[in-house]
Amino acid sequence: MPDKPTIAIVGGTGDLGSGLARLWARAGYPIVIGSRDKQKAEAIARELCANGGCVRGDGNAAAASAGDIVVLSVPYASHDAMVEEIRAEVAGKIVVDA
Repeated sequence: MPDKPTIAIVGGTGDLGSGLARLWARAGYPIVIGSRDKQKAEAIARELCANGGCVRGDGNAAAASAGDIVVLSVPYASHDAMVEEIRAEVAGKIVVDA
C-alpha cells in the first residue's frame, strides 16, 4: 500500500480544522495543522496526538508548504489574506477550501 499523502490544514486550530485533523489522523494520514500562532498549533497537535494519529503543528505558511494536500479552514473574513499568504506554498498542490 502506498504511503498516504500529508494533509495540511491551514487554520487547523478551530473547530472545523481540528475536527478534520482528528478524523484524518485516526484514518492514518499524516497531518500538519497551521495557525497564525505556531505555539497554539503545536499545543492543539499534542492534544490530537494523545487521541490517536500523527498530528504536528506549525505556522500557516509552513504547514501549507509541508502538505501534499492543503485544506483551507479559516473564517471567511480572513480568507483572501490567507490565500495570498500561502499562494507560493500551495502552487501545484490540491487545495480544498472548506
